[in-house]
Amino acid sequence: MSPHPHPHPLAELVRIESDPAYRALFCAELDAAIQDRFANRAAVVAEVQAAADQLRALILHGEPGPST
Repeated sequence: MSPHPHPHPLAELVRIESDPAYRALFCAELDAAIQDRFANRAAVVAEVQAAADQLRALILHGEPGPST
């Protein structure tokens, strides 16, 4: 069995470059994946900021801060 899933290591890239329909699909899927990653990153940042606010309120005022 071949160690590569395609007969040629760059077969996928060749297909993306040579097939306009496949390129459009690939780019759309790539754009969606990038948007998902940015959305996930923003959600994590918001969670970290909320936790930091709670910790800050606890340290400064002895209050638990807003609950999520």
